[in-house]
Amino acid sequence: MEDNLQCKGSPSSKSSRTQPAPGVLSQLQNDKAYRWRVTQTFLLSLSYFTLGIILGQQGPSFLDLQIITGTDVETASSFFTAASFGYMVGSFISGFVHGKVKNNVIMVIINVGAGVMAIITPHCSPFVLMLIIRFSTNMFCGGIDTIVNAEHIRIWGSDGQPLLQFIHFTYALGGVLTPLFTEPFLAEKETGNSTSRTYGEPTIFMNSTSQWKQENTSNITWLATNGTMLVKARTTNVHYAFIISGFIAILTSFPFIYLSFIEKSTEQNSVEKYTQKVHSRKLPKHLTVLLIFAISFFYLVYCSVEDTFASFLMTFVVTEYDEVSKSKGAYITTFYWASLAVGRFLSIFVSKYVIAVKLISLYTFLMVIAFSCFTISAFFAQIDAITVFAGMAGISMSAVFAAGFSWTESELLKVTGWVSSFILIGSSTGMMINPLIIGYLMEEVSNMWFCYVLLLQTFVVCSIFLFLLLFNRCYLNKVYGKVGDSRNLEIIVETPLQETDTFLESDLKTLEQFSSISLTT
Repeated sequence: MEDNLQCKGSPSSKSSRTQPAPGVLSQLQNDKAYRWRVTQTFLLSLSYFTLGIILGQQGPSFLDLQIITGTDVETASSFFTAASFGYMVGSFISGFVHGKVKNNVIMVIINVGAGVMAIITPHCSPFVLMLIIRFSTNMFCGGIDTIVNAEHIRIWGSDGQPLLQFIHFTYALGGVLTPLFTEPFLAEKETGNSTSRTYGEPTIFMNSTSQWKQENTSNITWLATNGTMLVKARTTNVHYAFIISGFIAILTSFPFIYLSFIEKSTEQNSVEKYTQKVHSRKLPKHLTVLLIFAISFFYLVYCSVEDTFASFLMTFVVTEYDEVSKSKGAYITTFYWASLAVGRFLSIFVSKYVIAVKLISLYTFLMVIAFSCFTISAFFAQIDAITVFAGMAGISMSAVFAAGFSWTESELLKVTGWVSSFILIGSSTGMMINPLIIGYLMEEVSNMWFCYVLLLQTFVVCSIFLFLLLFNRCYLNKVYGKVGDSRNLEIIVETPLQETDTFLESDLKTLEQFSSISLTT
């Protein structure tokens, strides 16, 4: 029987690879371990779909959370900071428990937790309580993000790039649906006739010489006198939208509850059955730390752009342009999410033919073009052009996140639970700082700083990527060798010998013993 550890490129390994690979349908039908891996990927996609719904709701509901808490844009931007800090804490905790606690149990906890926190969110009118609830919600969301990416890499390795793009496509799909079911429950935009911008507690206008007439609409109470409309109090029904998203998140946990009680040994069998790649490149600790820091900083700046754009897009267009209503702003946001989803769907197929590093090169270049054109369109108040280039921004950011994980696994270093955790901690740090900067500049200087800051950060993303690419290929690859080169080992678990093979092997040993005895005689 051949040795189980075979060098990649050895004759026996080569001969095994020349055999035609079974089709996907055949594997699904006959291979239990393959079915398990596909099932796990599908369930991870469902969790990422839920993540897209919960995070995608934070942008369209931002103005209504201001109404609930009685805050302005600058003050309410701290909601995003608290949420990002929670995301960072959740990523750190998930990276610590990954591999120590059963994955299905973790997924139940974080999906249910995210759903419950989402339902509670619109009922937290005190400012401090809203900060706490946003921290808690995104702590569970950070756990979902970390576990899904780490688990996918663990199950498929660097061979799962198209499936990783599919998982991130489901995230964008959730972001597409969120503005659609959130928009009907949003409060109406304040009109130019309003003389009060008070949020939260009702403001009552009294005049002893005038007769006031009170008129109630779906979510705003108006006071009218002599044709003048004045706001008395602003309310919102956005809590219904949060109930929908929370219910979806809780529903997502049901398959993981089921799987945590069955198929206890299937996951281990699936890991043993398939080829595992052992990375041969060993880097000094200081270079490993430098790589992790640079990758985390890349994601810090990139996620600052992606998340801030999605979160503040509706606020920017509604507050900057009088002709843009909340409904119009919600549909511009939906168009952005739809473009992101379409881009990620196409990336599933593109990534089969284009390696991850080329995908990142292409899409970061598109990011620079998209945000440059978006800034120019915003400066000249071209709403249609803003909508188009918001969609282009979505397409340009569609493949970067997943391709970054695949590129890290294939060319830089192995993506473990801890590495995934550090990457998402870096992402959360950017998401924590950026809203404070942009919220302050939009409130105190000009709304246009939303565009200026994001455009500058897209150039920084490209610069960090170029540094990582050149540092790896011009130094690390030459000094320490490549990741995934011919020196890597493949652990191949072979099928047991058939009964006839055992018989022939025992006969061969008997003949060898007989011939040796005869020769000695």
